[in-house]
Amino acid sequence: MEQLETGERGVCQHGPVALINLYERLREYECQDCQAVLTCSCDREIAVHVLPHQAMRSVDAQRFEVRVTDPLVDGICHECRGQTPPPAPRKPHRGAASLIHRYYWREIYKETNRRFIQWLREQGMPLHDPDGQSTVMTLAREHADQYTALERIVIEGIKERHASNPRYDFARPSDADVLAACGAPVEDYPACYLTPTIGHVEVLPVGTNDVTSAVSVEEFVARRLRSTGREVMLCESRPFHALYATLMWPWVQDPADSRNRASGFGRRTPAEDGSSDLIWTMLPEEFGSPAHPLRRSTSLQAHLDQLPATTDELLWLFDYWTPCTEDLKQYLWAHEEADAERARILIEILGPEQVKAILRFLADDYWGRYLGWPDLVTWRNSAHTSTDIRFVEVKSSNDRLSEDQRDWMTSNSRILRLPFTIAKVHKTQVLNRH
Repeated sequence: MEQLETGERGVCQHGPVALINLYERLREYECQDCQAVLTCSCDREIAVHVLPHQAMRSVDAQRFEVRVTDPLVDGICHECRGQTPPPAPRKPHRGAASLIHRYYWREIYKETNRRFIQWLREQGMPLHDPDGQSTVMTLAREHADQYTALERIVIEGIKERHASNPRYDFARPSDADVLAACGAPVEDYPACYLTPTIGHVEVLPVGTNDVTSAVSVEEFVARRLRSTGREVMLCESRPFHALYATLMWPWVQDPADSRNRASGFGRRTPAEDGSSDLIWTMLPEEFGSPAHPLRRSTSLQAHLDQLPATTDELLWLFDYWTPCTEDLKQYLWAHEEADAERARILIEILGPEQVKAILRFLADDYWGRYLGWPDLVTWRNSAHTSTDIRFVEVKSSNDRLSEDQRDWMTSNSRILRLPFTIAKVHKTQVLNRH
């Protein structure tokens, strides 16, 4: 990669360009005049020393391969053209939940690596091995303390610049605005809160002094619902992962799919027979992205159409296919027996039509929709059928909606339209646990 030369404009001056994938660290642009695929010369350090495997090829937003025709051309990116790049906020995750992390992730990554490369040069460390392979990422792991220290400096600098001259607008709708837009009603549950909080919020009915009877806010709401004659099941996301893995595996892992690839990943729980902790299974190379259902739309619809139309037959098929889906359930973190049991209950109460709608909803953008599902599902049993089905998201007094929950509520109101409410457990009394 040291021989990667800065490109020239040649005949085409590369006027208007379109960003191909917002979420790539090394961004590619398509010239609207000549259709060349370009990278910007300001990313040379990243292209040569950090991401050489992406310097000449990457993927677009639909996970289709893109080949770079003109690498490292001057004045291509938004910054070099004096423009503000479009925002591409990532979802919060452990260690990167702040708005600075979420919006400036690419700037943090690039500047940290540039500073780390400079530090390596100052220490006289080689940036490539004798075979010409980059050593930067290996050295970043070996010198993690130095890399992290440089990253902190970069983040502090970005915070200062954002305070005086923000690149991105962090404004977003309030939780109340999201709920109003989705038409989600809020039900109030007064409760007595234990203090101090240890690990997670624990509550008990107002007027109760027995601290040993305190439960989580989810169990508190579940008990209240059961007291009215309703059935309640802890839900969240994993039963839907088990549902998807078990009923969609023939389509996901179709041996006739030419873009299936062997994928290895670590076993989620140690094998009882002592077998390897590494699992190999077949997955389409763009699994979880909208590109997968787009490419295989005909076979996707055919698979959904072939699923049974009665609850008993769908439950039978779920049980019959369960032994075939262990690898995929491990991959999707839906490997526990309780996940499958709750998935079966979802089939029983929702029925085939709604289950198929959920499967289609997940298939269309799995990684974008697999999280944020509500805490509980509740229903009434009536004459061998389930009625008045509702999904319930439980929130304590100071709890806010996560980004995944906001996304699920918005998508549900647009597409699935599952009955949904918020259960707000209000702090109306406080009891010292000691």
